[in-house]
Amino acid sequence: MNQDFIDNYLPPEYFKKLQDKVLSNKFPWLYQADVANIGENQSNHFYFNHGIYENNIPRTPFFEECIPLFDKLGVRGLVRARALLYVNQGKQIIHEKHIDYNFEHKTAVFYMNTNNGYTEFEDGTKVESVENRIVLFDGSKPHNSSTCTDQKVRVVLSINYF
Repeated sequence: MNQDFIDNYLPPEYFKKLQDKVLSNKFPWLYQADVANIGENQSNHFYFNHGIYENNIPRTPFFEECIPLFDKLGVRGLVRARALLYVNQGKQIIHEKHIDYNFEHKTAVFYMNTNNGYTEFEDGTKVESVENRIVLFDGSKPHNSSTCTDQKVRVVLSINYF
């Protein structure tokens, strides 16, 4: 499975509902000190996470609002789902390449806002962050994220599934 992206993935009304929720100042975020690999120990590699689903358990009421997205993806088994927020640090930070899990599985990165951040793959392909765009790929293949410099934050939903 190579990476493939689709623009205007969700119906506008549903996308706007998710976007308004995730980008609101009431959506809870938790600080994460390492972006790609535990122990990176790079002072400018950090992000904020909102766990949606992990270890076979929905982690937030927001899980229910994501079910139509999971259905559209054809999720048969959810491994993990998270909302990720990368802060504008005044310069673009390119994170280390990583894999999500060391077994073949599907990954969807769904972009919640348009900015100059991106997802990059081992072959050098970059998929830019455009709201309501989704990129689909095998999460066991190396990829990386970046911060943005033209918005306050870069926000994505990251979904690992079968």
